[in-house]
Amino acid sequence: MTTLRSSRPLDRLREEVRGTAPLPALSGERYALTHAAYEAASDQRPRLEAWLARELPPLLAGIDPVRVVGVGVGDGTVDAVLAAALASDGRRVHYTGVEPHAASAVGFAGRLAALAVSALIPTVVIGDFADHDAGAPADLVHFVHSLYYVDDLSAALDHALSMVRPGGLLVAATAPLEPLCVLTELLCPWGGHRPWFAEDVRAELDLRGLDVRAETLVGHLDVRDALLGGGEDVLDFLVGARTSAMEPQVRAQMLDYLRDISLSGSVGVVPHPLDLTIARIP
Repeated sequence: MTTLRSSRPLDRLREEVRGTAPLPALSGERYALTHAAYEAASDQRPRLEAWLARELPPLLAGIDPVRVVGVGVGDGTVDAVLAAALASDGRRVHYTGVEPHAASAVGFAGRLAALAVSALIPTVVIGDFADHDAGAPADLVHFVHSLYYVDDLSAALDHALSMVRPGGLLVAATAPLEPLCVLTELLCPWGGHRPWFAEDVRAELDLRGLDVRAETLVGHLDVRDALLGGGEDVLDFLVGARTSAMEPQVRAQMLDYLRDISLSGSVGVVPHPLDLTIARIP
């Protein structure tokens, strides 16, 4: 019997991956290095920072002090922009960053302290969000690129919702599965962990009957070096693994998929979307 081979690059990639050994996971040091390269190859972060600074302060107008809990804040690059915007005009801001990695948490504390805004009171908590007790109710709890990694998405969202005062906000910035995260889902050695993407977050929030506003921020990722045989750092972060160990036929199909989703007239520049979800707590 003849088996018809799919003409879709993603389907062909799935066929090539089937039966291959998992790729080596990224070390902590490699993750940090490739993350920096990935951010440099994309315009998503500055678009996100501008969106946060523009959209969130008006939704929290008239609240002073405003209490914020950021989950998985990393080194605070994004949070510093939001904190400065919230603290404009002298409004007091109590900003707590929850971060499990100590080195990143130190970076968060230093970055927010460096703003030298007298109305801003930053606090960093080194540990898992599941163990965090916010104390006073928060006006805003946000997850920026951090929900992918939680063990139990439903439990994480319920924990966050329990921290937010009535009328407050829960905000999630999470990538949709397509077009890029299908590669992460397929090629990353998850080790039994179930990854979560924007579709999962929205489904969980819909189950809770919340008043939800959502929009998609479309950035662009430059993978032209990868298509020319380089760009290993960007590819490693994209799939969450060491792509140098990838079988040649798998690599060829992955690159074919990246060509297929490239913007018209810009081969190697691919859409890099981020779904932004704002839930108002009743």
